[in-house]
Amino acid sequence: MPLRHALDHHARQRPDALAVSISGTPLTYSALLRRLQRLHAALTALPSRRNADLTLPAESRLFAVAIGNHPAAATLLPAALATPHAVMLLDPHWPAALHQRMLTKLPPDVVFCLSTQTALIDAAQRLNIPAITVDTDAFEAFLADPTDLPLTSPRDTFMVGFTSGTTSEPKAFARARHSWRASLDASRLAFALTDKSHTFSPGPLAHGISLYALAETLDLGAAFHTITRFDLTDAHRAMSATRRIVAVPSLLAALCHGTPQNQVIEITTAGAKLDPALLAKARDFFPRARIHEYYGASELGFVSLNTHGRSSSSAPANSVGHPFPHVALSVRENGSEVAQGQPGTIFVRGDLAIEGYLWGGRHSGFRREGPWATVGDLGKLNFDGSLTLLGREGGMVITAGHNVYPQEIETALSEIPGITTALVLGRTHPSRGQELVAMLQGDTPLEEIRSQLAIRLPRYKLPRRFFRASQWPLTSSGKPDRATLLRWLEEKDARLAPLHPAS
Repeated sequence: MPLRHALDHHARQRPDALAVSISGTPLTYSALLRRLQRLHAALTALPSRRNADLTLPAESRLFAVAIGNHPAAATLLPAALATPHAVMLLDPHWPAALHQRMLTKLPPDVVFCLSTQTALIDAAQRLNIPAITVDTDAFEAFLADPTDLPLTSPRDTFMVGFTSGTTSEPKAFARARHSWRASLDASRLAFALTDKSHTFSPGPLAHGISLYALAETLDLGAAFHTITRFDLTDAHRAMSATRRIVAVPSLLAALCHGTPQNQVIEITTAGAKLDPALLAKARDFFPRARIHEYYGASELGFVSLNTHGRSSSSAPANSVGHPFPHVALSVRENGSEVAQGQPGTIFVRGDLAIEGYLWGGRHSGFRREGPWATVGDLGKLNFDGSLTLLGREGGMVITAGHNVYPQEIETALSEIPGITTALVLGRTHPSRGQELVAMLQGDTPLEEIRSQLAIRLPRYKLPRRFFRASQWPLTSSGKPDRATLLRWLEEKDARLAPLHPAS
């Protein structure tokens, strides 16, 4: 059932039920539907800039959103899900020059932003794009008299997203409605969701995991809660009204402070591998919750799933689980499938992948081989059918003639008691080609780290240098910022302290 029908159904059957609450600003299902009808009428009245790269009907418009988790997002983001219009998700943390380049490459029909984003407003005006500030009276004035929402086509574009641009220019991709329709049907069963799955997702709505959680929740007729910016007190207040949490591991760790939350029964996490210490901590803080850890990508959708119960997991805990429903996996090298247990590039076949990037994808990890698609992640299929991640193409380290995948070492490090976070990089070495360098957070002594790794890994996979990080930089999507850590390493930044044997 398209989300437009779901929202109409929920608004008729339970008009006063809470649909969305952002930092305490609520919208019921009837109020949300009426605002979507008003926004649809206003967008349709705008002049259209037709774009050949997108599949959009004549009455639809492309609108850009750069407002983060402002309460107006509760209207703007569902509009892309339930009306013929498409949203262009701009990260509000991007620098002004990057915003301008994205608007120039793919000019939307209107930009919704904050009054403080003066550089973005100036850039839109130079390109003759209307800029509506949602934190002023301009947004309410923009909305028109409500009109009925028309039907949407499965093949039409509903979202333009961007890969994270931490080390290079973000690449844009378009998603068609049918891909998320298939995802919603699959995830409802995989995550055991019902109309009582009231969800708290504290992450930025400009990123996939939180935006998808919003779509899931509205499709079910449950209530979606988020906060404008992360604050533990606000997070616990919002979380108290929910039964489910959706968050990347770094935010899940931030939530695990204070009184255990017995009302939470389902947790969904993705974006980075759950390390054993965080899994144990989450099990203690949310004692009734099942923890669904999935591996996926913006370009691929869901790939695999590992569900952790109180004392066991559906797949080995250091894996990323078995293939997601209706998804097939193939591990390949040079166009041919490798033997089970051997490393290779992970390919996915299913209905959830994009067709390609709108620009900048020629030398990217995403590519297709017939019905199969990949983002260049490396892994191996284990003999129980589960998938283990090994890293990303180009991330393999060749040290003293051996091929080493950093993620395998990171997994081994994360299993050592006292280590809370770990990242491994390859650095140029005069005789070995590259040497393995580990950056950690935790208080485990170096001798204990080395002895524990020696049990888990062959000698050639052992890092030669270890550093303890006093801070752990993250990207805006909550993933470890490898580029910043590598810069700190090269600049001998004091935030990375070399570990030495005890004297």
